[in-house]
Amino acid sequence: MLNLDCVPISTYCKETGETPDAITKRVQRGVWREGVQVLKVEGVKERWIDLNEVAKWARQSCQSSRAA
Repeated sequence: MLNLDCVPISTYCKETGETPDAITKRVQRGVWREGVQVLKVEGVKERWIDLNEVAKWARQSCQSSRAA
């Protein structure tokens, strides 16, 4: 098993069951940010997902919902 920090959006969607459209909407709503969770790699057509930043976001979201 590979331990990767970033993966292409197609791989992320395949492994998580999310759609590229859902990720795009998350960025448009400001839930995720370009350059943080979603990366545009120069010379590569497909965007990449930073798994470490997604994990941080998930943990923060989880803590926020527990505090409410």
